[in-house]
Amino acid sequence: MNNEPMKIDAHRVKALREARGWSQEHLAAVAGLSPRTVQRLESDGRASHESRMAVASAFGVKPGHLLEADGVPPLPAPAANGMTAAERARIILWIVSLVLAVVMFQMVAGYTLGKDAARRDNRINQACKADPANCDR
Repeated sequence: MNNEPMKIDAHRVKALREARGWSQEHLAAVAGLSPRTVQRLESDGRASHESRMAVASAFGVKPGHLLEADGVPPLPAPAANGMTAAERARIILWIVSLVLAVVMFQMVAGYTLGKDAARRDNRINQACKADPANCDR
């Protein structure tokens, strides 16, 4: 294996680290590197193959995403809570669907209860018309 340092995208490493709210020391601990190695990665973008693999593993990305921008699209920064935009959209859609189902249930239940109350009132009105002396109204 070639032990020469390779160029990685220092800005991408820093952006991934900051998006997670990690310090350089925390990234070093998670990746099993020294804090000085992480500082060097972010300052000049030089890293050994092992360091690049360790950092990629710490971030949960493919090692190729850390290489200098040579047509590799930048990774979207995860939200502070770690959810992607697709996950947030899925949750919002689920909540809207749930609210809509509750509203529809209330409309159907309200219609049914209203209809039953109207029928009851009509029966009472007919009974009162037929025998006003025994009407309890």
